[in-house]
Amino acid sequence: MALTKINNNTLSAITGLPAGVGGKVLSVNITPNSTLSQASNNSSTYADVSGVDLVITPASTSSKFVLYTNFSFDTGGNTQGIRSRLTYNHSGISQTNVDSAYEDFGDRVNGGGRLVAFTASNYYLAPSTTNEITFRLQFSNQGSGTVYLNRKTLRITAWEYA
Repeated sequence: MALTKINNNTLSAITGLPAGVGGKVLSVNITPNSTLSQASNNSSTYADVSGVDLVITPASTSSKFVLYTNFSFDTGGNTQGIRSRLTYNHSGISQTNVDSAYEDFGDRVNGGGRLVAFTASNYYLAPSTTNEITFRLQFSNQGSGTVYLNRKTLRITAWEYA
């Protein structure tokens, strides 16, 4: 087998990455499967999706998280859409948005038609704590009527990095 040369060194002679390159995934956490089937909201005020929280204790105060949410929803044919946001809290802070840039992510149906869809969002958080953190999805209605969220399809996945 031929050896690949990098800067006149064989791969077998390379023992590590240069300083400042790379990172380390400390943990991957996923919400447990929900036994609850559906959540509904007929208000423009955000409501918690109960029963699918993700609870994590960061390894250090310098830990960073990349979070991913995905779920399916149904506008029921009598509303204009849905908004969602990911929130978190711990003993040092009250519930707050993970990333306000994504707090009003929404899917809309013009004219109040029915939209049944699956959606996903990514978030980043550097919480600077080793306190236990609870991540929770919230959703609201973008019009009149009721929107429905399928809890059985809801997943919050968190990758913790050093």
